[in-house]
Amino acid sequence: MTDTPFDASSVFETFGLKSHWLETRPGLRMHYLDEGQGDPVIFVHGSAPGITAAANFYLNIPAVVGAGCRALAPDLIGFGWTEASEDLEISVPAWTQQIVDFMDALSIERAYLVGNSLGGRITTRVAVEHPDRVLGNIVIGNGGAFWPEPRFKGQRTSREEVTRYDAEMIRAALRKLVHDPAMVPEDLVAYRTRLIGLPGAAERHARTTRFQSASVKVTRLDLEKAQTCPVPTLVVYGREDSLGPPENALALAEALPNADLVVFGHSGHWTMVERADDFNALMVRFLTGYAARIKAPPVRSLDLKAGAIKSNGST
Repeated sequence: MTDTPFDASSVFETFGLKSHWLETRPGLRMHYLDEGQGDPVIFVHGSAPGITAAANFYLNIPAVVGAGCRALAPDLIGFGWTEASEDLEISVPAWTQQIVDFMDALSIERAYLVGNSLGGRITTRVAVEHPDRVLGNIVIGNGGAFWPEPRFKGQRTSREEVTRYDAEMIRAALRKLVHDPAMVPEDLVAYRTRLIGLPGAAERHARTTRFQSASVKVTRLDLEKAQTCPVPTLVVYGREDSLGPPENALALAEALPNADLVVFGHSGHWTMVERADDFNALMVRFLTGYAARIKAPPVRSLDLKAGAIKSNGST
């Protein structure tokens, strides 16, 4: 790496995405991405070391913009380039409120949400608690739902106590998130290593993930409340996800009345990276009509003659 200053301008230099800043409360200067125009789609990232919204969704934001939508992606409190005072709460409820405050500050009445891992837990909580604000929710993970007796317990990754943050550790952590290690670009490892190497960044990540771990234990999805959530939801899971088996995703799809579940083979926890083209096609379909079909599937013709069977507006 060069000796040039490393700051939020690196987001554009590395990913081609412009940085924006927003203050929604005292002690919080939120970094976020804002690309394109149209229906708003808010991406919410996960929690692995060196994470930023751009580092999580750099392969997916262009697809949303290309589909005529507006892609927004904030860095959560305690992560990425967002600046937050240490007295701000770090928890799943606090991150949920951060997304609602983010929408309010930008005068976004309703939006689609896309959440990966921790982000999926947050977007699902937003949808369950504020269904009137959510057009549709795409969850890459289990959204905080768990099968009563899964085949195996997931590996720990970003919530482990870490004694060092270097390229070797970052590479190993990211490779736990994929089925094929070759899907982790060295440029991404270098970027995230440099970010976690900034003064105070490693300590901040360790502190954030300690609070996250404590919060996750007490914020599992309220299945009874989820059953009343009308938001159309697409649950996406990787068959080879080492953080938990696909039945956890099935638990989420069963809890929500308007949910479809798609399980991708040859994919781990990072379906939006390992199966980017296929995930993007599914995401764009969801954003351009399929969400409504999940909530109200069209009635097909009962005529068995091939010529009489029509798509009834499929997208």
